[in-house]
Amino acid sequence: MRQLYILLIASFSSFGLSAQSGDNWTLERAVEYALSNNIQVKRLDNLAEIARINQRQAANGRLPTANGSTNVGAQLGRTVDPTTNTFDQRTIGFQSYNLQFGVTLYNGGLIKNSLRQADLDLAAAELDRKVTANNIGLQVANGYLNVVLLKEQLTNSRAQLALTTGQLENTDALIQAGALPAAQRFDLVAQLAANQRGIVDLQNQVELAELNLKILLEFDLDANFNVITPELKPGEAELFATYDLNEVYIAARGTQPVVAAAEVRRDAAEIGTEVARAGMRPTVSLFGSLSTNFSTAAKDFTNPINIVEPNLEFGPAVPVQINGQAVQFSELRAVGGSAEFNTLGYFNQLDRNFGQSAGMALNVPIYSQGRNKLNVQRAEVQRLNAELDIEQADNQLRNDVQLALANLRAAQQSYRAAQASEEASRMAAENAQRRFRAGAANSLDLVTATNRFEQAQTELVRSKYQLIFNRQVIRFYLGQGFTLD
Repeated sequence: MRQLYILLIASFSSFGLSAQSGDNWTLERAVEYALSNNIQVKRLDNLAEIARINQRQAANGRLPTANGSTNVGAQLGRTVDPTTNTFDQRTIGFQSYNLQFGVTLYNGGLIKNSLRQADLDLAAAELDRKVTANNIGLQVANGYLNVVLLKEQLTNSRAQLALTTGQLENTDALIQAGALPAAQRFDLVAQLAANQRGIVDLQNQVELAELNLKILLEFDLDANFNVITPELKPGEAELFATYDLNEVYIAARGTQPVVAAAEVRRDAAEIGTEVARAGMRPTVSLFGSLSTNFSTAAKDFTNPINIVEPNLEFGPAVPVQINGQAVQFSELRAVGGSAEFNTLGYFNQLDRNFGQSAGMALNVPIYSQGRNKLNVQRAEVQRLNAELDIEQADNQLRNDVQLALANLRAAQQSYRAAQASEEASRMAAENAQRRFRAGAANSLDLVTATNRFEQAQTELVRSKYQLIFNRQVIRFYLGQGFTLD
């Protein structure tokens, strides 16, 4: 309920305020400064930015992937030449390159639902930011209001001091004229001292209240800081208007960020169940790769050098049977001869060993230790909790509206009573003043009547502020803005 006061008080800066300059601060300026500099608000801005990044990441899930890699090393001892896949007993240096591509065609709706959920999470984060900003603003508004009320009381106390000073001067004049005994001034002197002490106390309270407000704003404590007091003069008709509970509640139901945030999170939780079910569905994807390699053992076998021709010789005769007849065959063999080969160049190897592949992959989940099923159950419970959060926020809103209406009615009655008390005490104080001047009342009677009038004035100002704020709470729920028209 009290969290709404930021919005109420912020409206007062739009009327009856002198132009702000230098060290003069309206409530609007104070709230804007707090929302721009408060650490909690900045932290929520960062959380909203994280939600925005998650949204972009979810959208990028529709894009293909590409990964590149290269390996460089040496093989020692009996190793396989990576270019010929033959064994060799020597040290071979090698390097390979690989580039892989992939794109998901279908994954059970995971990408689509993750993007929808990310959109809702971002909307909820922004609504949460508004709620928390209102809370921070409420603290600033309460501090600002405390300064305004104390300054108002200080003004009244100074006026009372001037009145007591005038009364004492008149009393001293009558005493010197012999119209009053000297003892009549003692009560007024005591009252004058009490007024002076009260002013000092209120000045200290104003300074402390301004210091607390600076701390809330995270403002330089040594800087000049002057809170401007608004002139609040709403009419009687506005202050004593009546409102229907259902009308206010229905209007508030559509404007409060807390309820809206709960509804958005419920929608996100519903999509979360579909995200969890995606783990139980097959995945279809396309893949491709490009690869090549280099080896220090690779030779250019297409271009031999230092060729020595071999001798051709028949080998031993081998008897065989062909159609029942015994014949002999000899194998013609090349004896001797040799050739050398240059090492194949680096880029030539990369070109000759360049290979490509492409295909489609199907992944069907069969058994995952029950994780996918438990994820669905967990998401369903979270959805149920989100439904309860909406119900709780809605009930709290209705309670706040009922409390706001009850507070408004109580404030109206309190203000009426304060008006009557102020009028009666004012008349009593004027009468005491006349009787004192006529010598029909002593200074104690005058001081007593004056103190009652001062207390009644203070209560009237307080009750008027309270009524204005309570009325603005209702106007806030109705979505009618925050100006006194």
